[in-house]
Amino acid sequence: MELLSRDPAITYDDLKAQSPEQFRAEWLEWKAKRDAYMREPYGWLSLVSIDWLEDGREKAFASFPGTWRQDGDTVIYTPPKDGASIVNRGVTLTGPFEVKVPDVGDFNLEDFYNGDVRAQLIKRIGDDRQFAVRVRDPHSAGIAGFQGSPAFEPDQRWVFPATFEPADHENVTVGAVDGELSHNETSIGTLHVDFDGTPRDIIVFEQHNDDSGAQAVDPETGEKVYLNNRANITNEGNVLFRDATSGKETYGGARVLGFDITDPASVTYVDFNRAMNLPCAFTVFCTCPFAPLQNTLPFEIRAGEKTPPVFGSLVD
Repeated sequence: MELLSRDPAITYDDLKAQSPEQFRAEWLEWKAKRDAYMREPYGWLSLVSIDWLEDGREKAFASFPGTWRQDGDTVIYTPPKDGASIVNRGVTLTGPFEVKVPDVGDFNLEDFYNGDVRAQLIKRIGDDRQFAVRVRDPHSAGIAGFQGSPAFEPDQRWVFPATFEPADHENVTVGAVDGELSHNETSIGTLHVDFDGTPRDIIVFEQHNDDSGAQAVDPETGEKVYLNNRANITNEGNVLFRDATSGKETYGGARVLGFDITDPASVTYVDFNRAMNLPCAFTVFCTCPFAPLQNTLPFEIRAGEKTPPVFGSLVD
């Protein structure tokens, strides 16, 4: 997800020194970029389905031609013999395509195109459900019907002084909006926030990568292996948080804040006016994580994005 964070050279004092008119103008510019991001052809609003595979069974789905078979840690996609021409990484498939992922984790594996409709094979952490096929259509009803995310009016009082303390990377398992799944997140440090004299420590996670197909060569075997969806992400942190508005005026699972951590010492504030909905606030075809318990704030944060008008059903 694109975090749309500010220039890291801007400080807490800079923001507090702005006039309300300047602060609002910059927020409106950010909001326009954020809504444009949501309308991207293969963004979250383009999702039209998610279908889970079952071990030992071959399955076909109405949203994308061909068949899918999971055998343990391996998935075999077989394109249709007649009609649709299926493309993967710029190559038209002429036979079965095999994907093997023995590791446990969150992976975005391969994209397959039928014209401009894209099927993405993913792997998540679950007992009975691990592999799924998620289809994106740039002509979806979700994109066509999107009117922008509702949000609280911007207000500088929701900008708080903060510092970022990096730490050794540590895996943290959190729940998911799909109760049968969980997510592995990478904790990369702590955000120390001063809420008008009340200090709180918030866990910072490594940003995710929604692209498919990240691979590396295993130094021991020399074979290509898939990298999880936190691969190739640098200098970006995100905070998943809940507050007393969650599940009421704002999305219940979590909202997210992003910021640049290239220079940890340059982090001087947190601006909740730029708190964003997770994709699951817009579509039921996602597997979003929940915020960790430590990041649940016991007061209202009346800033940032609100729950969309029709929760979870902008995409049919």
